[in-house]
Amino acid sequence: MNLIPKQFYQEIKSYNFSNFYIECSGGYHSSATILKFYKHNFQNCYLFHNETYLEYPECKENIHLLQKITQYPLIITKPDFKSYKTMNNLMKISFSNINKAKEIIKAGKHNYRDVFPCCKILKKYPSKKWIKDNIEPNSIIISSLTPYESFNRQMRLYELKKQNTYIRFHKTKNSYVAYPYRDLLYGNRNYTRKIIEPLFESYLSNFNLNIKHSGCKFCPIRILNPQMLEPNDCSLKYNTIYNKN
Repeated sequence: MNLIPKQFYQEIKSYNFSNFYIECSGGYHSSATILKFYKHNFQNCYLFHNETYLEYPECKENIHLLQKITQYPLIITKPDFKSYKTMNNLMKISFSNINKAKEIIKAGKHNYRDVFPCCKILKKYPSKKWIKDNIEPNSIIISSLTPYESFNRQMRLYELKKQNTYIRFHKTKNSYVAYPYRDLLYGNRNYTRKIIEPLFESYLSNFNLNIKHSGCKFCPIRILNPQMLEPNDCSLKYNTIYNKN
């Protein structure tokens, strides 16, 4: 089974893009994407990484190994904490909003992530600003979202599937974005994860990468979804600290 179908490559090549900015977290999916583009001999590719200061060390190591393998230039964005001023203030507010998120979920809504400003400040805003100010003309961003990671991502990619395209014009980024893993959903998300993740692991093992999911070392969303917690997960520690009252 091909993780990225040939139709994806055919479509992005048909646009004749001059530059490819591949989002790079150092985790399973983006690492596989980068190596697939490298193996398909794509030129003018850039690794695009959001520095959050909460990355796992293994993921940061993978990013540098990927750059060494591919020789693709590495672009790094960094967060502006704005009115939060410090990481501690930002995370304190995010963790203190866990009960708000529970109420949103209880009401049957899916936008509970909106109450956690850490995702916006650490990931969303820095990349959008850099793209808006710096991306070269006739370029495309390659995003490694998979439809089994969250409901919102599932629906976004499902819409593209209905339109029979892997590419959408992202208005807020004012740029084209392509999603190579659009079709990776078989039944429910948990079932799909059990089937697909070993394929990523098998592919990446050929490159001596220290395979690990990307993300933050501690995160309030893992408190909401205990199945996401790892052994000795420090999210539990910070939840106790920030919600001790």
